[in-house]
Amino acid sequence: MRVIQFSIFSSLILALAACSSTPAPIHDRTSPQPAPSKKDYRTVRPESGEIRAANVKRLYPNKRLFVCRGMQVTNKPPTNENNEVTTYSRLVVVDGKVPIVTAPANNACVSSGFGFRWNKEHQGIDITSRPASRVFAGGSGTILEAGYNGGYGLAVLIDHGQGVYTRYAHLNHIESDIKVGAKVVYGHPIGLMGKSGHVTGVHLHYEILTGRYQPNVRGRGLRPRDPFSFPAWVDDRLDKIG
Repeated sequence: MRVIQFSIFSSLILALAACSSTPAPIHDRTSPQPAPSKKDYRTVRPESGEIRAANVKRLYPNKRLFVCRGMQVTNKPPTNENNEVTTYSRLVVVDGKVPIVTAPANNACVSSGFGFRWNKEHQGIDITSRPASRVFAGGSGTILEAGYNGGYGLAVLIDHGQGVYTRYAHLNHIESDIKVGAKVVYGHPIGLMGKSGHVTGVHLHYEILTGRYQPNVRGRGLRPRDPFSFPAWVDDRLDKIG
């Protein structure tokens, strides 16, 4: 198990050092990004990590994760009196198999948790950042889907192997190299937070899924999982990322 984990971490370091992207061919033309304001920056608590430019090429996973300021999140994950997510870790191990990043964007906060809200199940978590952050691959894998997907809007689905998948939805655009069949590593840029699909504001809808992918069935035959329910994958070298 550790051999697999350290191999993935080696890919992580290489990705952080080398990832770049070119202009994306797939955009959501209906929802241009709003201009950031000083007020926007107060949505995310400074304890989460340094606020960085929207289009940085590297993923800096939050050191700490909070519910967004000024938001009432009825299905928020376990938090303390400061609205800090107490079950958060930069990376988790899904079913003891695959390390996956918990919040794959820079300086993000939680705008919706996993589970029931508005009398229906929310099958992932919503995170947002101001200005809108780039979105990055939560682990190495193969692109299964990239493009418009109903209410998800512009979305990407990654197969990480061993029955573990991640979905990234409501994107403003998808990077030009993110195509079906492409291989990615941890931290590879996927796109930009947006509001494509059935949404009211700019954010990333992020899902961790398990099962066996079936392209022609509803839900793809995959089971949504709560990202905050898995044990932490701990390595001191993560502190060197930033």
